[in-house]
Amino acid sequence: MSGRKGSTKEGEKSEKSTKSRVSYKVKAEECQKKLKKANKEIEELKERLLRRVAELDNYRKRTEREIANIIQNANENLIKDILPVVDDLERSLKISNSGEDDVEFRKGVELIYQKLMLILGKYGLEPMESVGTEFDVEKHDALLQISKKGTPAGVVVEEHEKGYLLNGRVLRHAKVVVSK
Repeated sequence: MSGRKGSTKEGEKSEKSTKSRVSYKVKAEECQKKLKKANKEIEELKERLLRRVAELDNYRKRTEREIANIIQNANENLIKDILPVVDDLERSLKISNSGEDDVEFRKGVELIYQKLMLILGKYGLEPMESVGTEFDVEKHDALLQISKKGTPAGVVVEEHEKGYLLNGRVLRHAKVVVSK
């Protein structure tokens, strides 16, 4: 009987070791699956993080551009309000009187006009040249069309009110007469 018990014990050990190997194999496979799942989740989280970082960077850049644009055009309303004064100065310079006192007065007005335009130019204001250029709806308001010999159709022939750009954008459209 002792022989039988010994062989049973050996069989049990052999069976236990086989079960242990199978159990370890199953556990190893489970661990591999969990590891793959965890690695996949890590990659997804990395991608989400990279997207968030890119979104944040784009937001920062867009905000910086908007702030720069606001700063650049902060004086737009003030300059619009000053343009009629510039127009009046230009009109007064077009009037020519022959008296000596008028010459000195004209020089004074010219000096004021030049200084004002210099100051406004520092803030990005620039006059548009319209006469002789092709009519552009983005820059001009047509008051009327006239026939003018030697001028092709669609060309600005007169300017009634000067147009201005502020930092490259149209601040005020030029009011013009166009050839037909």
